[in-house]
Parts: sequence; structure tokens; C-alpha cells
Amino acid sequence: MLARAEHGEDDLAPAAFAGMDRELAPFVFLARARALGIPGALVTLSAIDGGAPKALGTHMAVLADGRHLGHVSGGCVEPAIAAEFAPLIAAGEDQTFRFGRGSRFIDIRFPCGGGVDLMLHAQPQAALLAEAIARFERREAFAIALDPAHSAATITDSPAPTGWRDGVFIRRYQPRTRLLLVGRGPEFEVMARVSAAAEFDLRLATPDESSAHALAALNVPIEILTTPAQAFELPIDPWTATVLLFHEHEWENAILARAAVADGFYVGALGSVKTHGLRRARLAAMGLSPAAIDRIHGPIGLIDRARDPGMLALSVLAQISATRAQLDRA
Repeated sequence: MLARAEHGEDDLAPAAFAGMDRELAPFVFLARARALGIPGALVTLSAIDGGAPKALGTHMAVLADGRHLGHVSGGCVEPAIAAEFAPLIAAGEDQTFRFGRGSRFIDIRFPCGGGVDLMLHAQPQAALLAEAIARFERREAFAIALDPAHSAATITDSPAPTGWRDGVFIRRYQPRTRLLLVGRGPEFEVMARVSAAAEFDLRLATPDESSAHALAALNVPIEILTTPAQAFELPIDPWTATVLLFHEHEWENAILARAAVADGFYVGALGSVKTHGLRRARLAAMGLSPAAIDRIHGPIGLIDRARDPGMLALSVLAQISATRAQLDRA
């Protein structure tokens, strides 16, 4: 996205960031602005006093001309924050300000009544922005160490959780959840649409060309399967959930056998308790180990016997999100 020879003002329009990973977008926004000669700042929510609508470490980007991207609140105070920070960018020095409860900015208040510290890192280096963007795109875990005393920021491989360490704020980043969704029929199509709306990194595979056509507007990769044994590439990494939605279970075996031994944090397949028992027996007969078989969720979802496609989608995606939250806390 940054390899373009020229950049224009349209690159900074909100529409240019539609569908982009929300953690990646501020870095791309600042890099594009820098290429246009517009200085900017990375703003980080560095402390929370009481309630706050966003998590510690949340970013927004602010440009010297007042434009901004991202949210550190529910969307109610970002223009006012950008107006306060934009004139400070030219100085090139990191600064931290309190907003909300306990702040001198009496006209900027959060509905929840809490207060937050927002740390401005002025004019981040081009190399830092480029490296952060590259790591996001390679789906690598990394961290940025923000040192306000020296107006410095460096990329590290620290596994420490987001927070302060000896005067340095460590912001940890992990790839957003990738969902590899394989199947056909209304359950498949509805779950694909809901997953896209929930901003999963979505990858689809189906033997049904009509489903592929119906989902083309999602603008996500779609693999067309031709046989149950087709060996297509499974884009699975530690932050990937794989879900199979087939009523014809011969389509499952080869894919599940591979997904169950891959690095993904979640594997699940559609079906009842009885269906899942038969599935386990088939996979065992194929030579899959009991430990690998045990990794496969079935029945899938948090809601028992969710048969409506919409309810099933919400049930399964909630289960995936809860499992991912446990992974991130580990």
C-alpha cells in the first residue's frame, strides 16, 4: 500500500482506510501524510483513571493541519483532542496531557466520567512507520517502546503486555484474528458477511460457485474447491481460527486433518454431538492423533443448538473471540 510512486490527498481520506486493520491504519495515515510533507503525531492512550471507552495503548493519528484518524474515545472528543495536539507537532517533542476527569481542558469531558492520559509522539520517524507497517502486513507480533523523556520510539520484540516499564511505555501488537471459513450454503454465506462486518481478517473457500459469486462484494480471498481431497493452501498462523460449515461431511476430512495439526488457535466444524462423534471416528481412522482430534470444537458456538444462520454466526464468532481473548491474556 505504500509502494505507490506518488501520493495524493485522497490517500488521507477516511474512505481510503475503510476495512483496514484499525491498529494498522494510524501508521499508514502518518506514513502517507509524511510522504506528502505533512508532519503528524502518534497519539497513545497511556493511562486510564476510572472508566474509559478504549483500551490502554489505543492510538489515534493527528496531523499538523488538524486532520486525524482513529479513536481514543467513543468518537465524541477526537476533533477537540486533535485541535489541541495539532499545534504542538511542529516542536517535535513528546508530551502527555490529561483529558476528562482531572484535566485542565474543562470543555473536553467523557460521558463515562473517567480520565485518560494521552501521550503525543511527534513526527515519528519514517523508518519506524515503515517497519511497523511491514510487521503488520507480515502478521508478526511486535512492540513499540515509547520513551517520552527522550521523544523517542523504537520497535522491539518484547512479549511484555502493554503498559509502563521504567518510564517507557511498551505497546504490544498482535495480528488481528484471521478466520479461515470453509463451506457452502446459507450458514457459510451469513457467517462470512457477519465476520467481514466484525473486521476479521477473512479467507473463504467453497465448492459452490454461487456462494463465491454472492460473497464477491466482500472483497476477500475466495478459493474455489473442486474435489473433497483438494490440497489448497491453508493460510493458518497462531492467530487463525478455522471453521468448516458443511452438511456433506466428505468435504471435511482432508481439511480438518490438516487444520487440527496446524498452528491456529481454534478449529471447529458444523454438526451435532452425534455428527461430531462420527467425525472423530473418521479422523482417528485416518491416523489423526487423539490430541489433534480433541482440538476440534464440535458442536461449535456458545449457543446450544443454534440453527438459524444468523444466530449460528454470532454464536461461533463469540466463541472464537472468547478463545482469542484467552490467548492474548496468556
